[in-house]
Formats: sequence, structure tokens, C-alpha cells
Amino acid sequence: MKIFKYSNIGNREENQDYLASVKLGQDRNLFLVADGMGGYDCGDIASKVVGDSYIWALSRNLSVEEATIQASENLNKEKHNLGIAKMGSTIAAVLLEGRLATIFWAGDSRVYVFRNHEQLYQTQDHSILNELCKKRKLSFEERERYGHIITRSIMGNNDDRVDLFKMELKEGDELLLCTDGLYNDCPVDYLIETLRSDKFDIDSQNDGFTDNHSLIYIAL
Repeated sequence: MKIFKYSNIGNREENQDYLASVKLGQDRNLFLVADGMGGYDCGDIASKVVGDSYIWALSRNLSVEEATIQASENLNKEKHNLGIAKMGSTIAAVLLEGRLATIFWAGDSRVYVFRNHEQLYQTQDHSILNELCKKRKLSFEERERYGHIITRSIMGNNDDRVDLFKMELKEGDELLLCTDGLYNDCPVDYLIETLRSDKFDIDSQNDGFTDNHSLIYIAL
């Protein structure tokens, strides 16, 4: 298995993305990216609390649903400890057990699956933009206006939840996990080609990214 991780600050003052690749046991691995929500307090802390919570819970064989409750409770405690009203993070993750992938997410961080160099699967963003696009064609101005408004995340609330999808992978399949700061400013088809050919080159283009941008690439 080939694993490549990358995170950069982009045109921001701090990096509020969090990413992890953790071996949980024999033939059991967890990959995740989390993105602290802009406009709220302590995004860097939020993404780390959420990410670490999933690692802790899933390493103890809790279900994804139970891990989400744990992440939400931990974030709620952190809000009270810090004395702030709102903080939150997106999450996009893959729990890989053998060839069985459990994909789960909340917000607009994404998971892609490729097979034979073709995109096989992509998570659907929890965002105003995605909901509107299902109903009608949007203008450029509308895309600019609604582009950063998400409809779900982990915020320390009782109704926090993730979507979940399971699929069997095959040898040679590729997975890409990334935050929105990456796919918004870099075409995914270009990115995946640079990764599979060991010609990854966006590190030198950091100043051209408007946001923090992070990824994990896995080739089976």
C-alpha cells in the first residue's frame, strides 16, 4: 500500500486542517482529513479534537456512529473549556479493513475512489451549493455567494451525524481524501495524475491557493 500525505497553509494566516493515517490493527487502517470551520473560533483546535476523537474511538472498536457521538461530546467539552460559543470541523475519512472501505463524512471535505484510472466514487458535499445544484443550474454569482456555506459538520451538538458508505475495493484502486481548499483551487484529475506518476508539484504553488489545502492519497 502506498500512502502520501500533504498539507499546506495556502493564502491564510494559519493552517486549520488536520490529517491522519493510523494503523489500528492487523489489516485495519484509518485515514482522515478534517477542516476547522472558517468564521468560527479555534478552527485548528476543532479539527484536531474531531480527528483525534475518531482515532481514539475507532481504535477501541467503537462503531462510526459511536465515534461521531464521542467526537461531538469532546468538541462540546472543548467549547466550554475555551469559553466560546461556536466551533466546528468537517470530517472525511476511510476506515479500511482488508479490502472493505467504510467511508464517512460531514461537510465539504471529500473522499474520491478511482479504479483503472477512472473515478468510481465521490462523496456528496453537505453544502448549500450542492443542494441548489440538484434543483437548477446556478450562475457564477450564485456559486460565489453560496460556495462556502456547509449544511453539516461536527459542532458539538446532539444532532451531529455523518453519512456513511461501504464498498469493496480491489488491488490497484486509489483513494483521495482532501479538504475543500484543495479541490477548489486544483483540478482533481490533474492532481491524481501527478500523484500516481510521482510528479506531485503543488507544493511550489502554495501562494496560489486561497485556503488551507490537505490530502491523503492511498494506492492499494
